[in-house]
Amino acid sequence: MGPSNKARNIIRTRLRQISAINADGLDRLKNYIAKKEGIDDACILFGCGSTVILNTILDHITPKRILIPYPVSKRHRSVFLKHSLECVTVPLKAEENYDITIKDFCDAMYGCGAALLPNPHDVTGTVISDGDITKIADNADELGISLLIDEAYSGYASLPSLAVRVSNSKGAAILRTFSTFHALGGLRLGYVIGPPDFINQIRAKLDPSWINTLAPWAAIASMKDKGYQRRTLLFLEGEKAYIQDKLSGTKDMKCSVSPSNILVVRHLKGPGDVQKRFERNKVHMNTFVGEDGNICIPFPIQNHRLNAYFVKVVKKMMGVQKHVSG
Repeated sequence: MGPSNKARNIIRTRLRQISAINADGLDRLKNYIAKKEGIDDACILFGCGSTVILNTILDHITPKRILIPYPVSKRHRSVFLKHSLECVTVPLKAEENYDITIKDFCDAMYGCGAALLPNPHDVTGTVISDGDITKIADNADELGISLLIDEAYSGYASLPSLAVRVSNSKGAAILRTFSTFHALGGLRLGYVIGPPDFINQIRAKLDPSWINTLAPWAAIASMKDKGYQRRTLLFLEGEKAYIQDKLSGTKDMKCSVSPSNILVVRHLKGPGDVQKRFERNKVHMNTFVGEDGNICIPFPIQNHRLNAYFVKVVKKMMGVQKHVSG
C-alpha cells in the first residue's frame, strides 16, 4: 500500500527545511515513543535502520555463538557471516504451525553469547506471546547473555509491547524499523529499546547524525495515522484469505497462514530446483527445507496483482492448468 498519506504530506512540508541540520525531529520522535511505551527516553536510541543497529550491538557484545530459530532469514545470515558468528538453531516445525518450543529455545541458550529472536518470525511469520518472551528474557538474564528481539514485522501482528520489561532487564533489547510496516525503507530509520546502561554503552558507536532530517517527521506522522494502520491490516487479512482459498485443494501442497504478513507454501514436490523454476517465471523467491524434508516457500503479502501472479505460478509449477483470476 506504500507509505501513509500523512507521512507523504509531512515529507512535502518538511522539504522546505531541507537545508537545516537539527535534531528536533529525533527528539520529538523519541519523546513520542517513550510516552507511548511508558518508558524513559534514555532507553531509546536511533540508527539508520534496524540492521545497522544489530551490527552495532554485535560489535559491542562480541559473542562467538548466537542462538536463533530456524529457518534463518537471508538478512540475519548475512549479519552473522559478517561477524564470523557460529549460528546455533532451534527448528520451527511445520506440524507445530512453526511455533517455537520455549523449553527447547531456553535449553539451547547454554554456551551461547547471545540469542536473536525475530517476533514475528521473519521467514514463517509466526508470533511468540509476550508471556513466552518474558520466560525467555528471564532465562537470558539468569545466564547473563544478551537477548535481541527483532520486531521488524511487529506492526503486522499488533503485538503487546515488551518495552517496559526489556528496559528493566540486564541485557535484552528490542530492535524496530520503519522500513517494513510503515513502508519508509528509503528513509533508513530504526531504533533500539533497552536498559539505559546498555543504551549508553552503544550510543558512542551508533551515531544518529547520519539520519536524514525527513525521517523522524515521517515516522511520527505514520505512527499517528491509525486509519492507515487499520487499512493495512484489513488488506493483509483479505489477501491472505484470497491466496489460501486459491491454493486450497492443490495436490501435494499445503498453505500455512501466519498471524502476520507471511504465509508458507510447503510440500511442493515437483521435479527440479524450485527456486530456479520460480526464477524462470520471473519470481524471486527464497526457500528453505523443513524438518520433514519438504521444500517450503515463505511468501510475504504483496499488492493484489503480485499475489495473484504468485498463485498462478505456484499452480503452474504444480501442474494445475485451471486459470487463476485476479
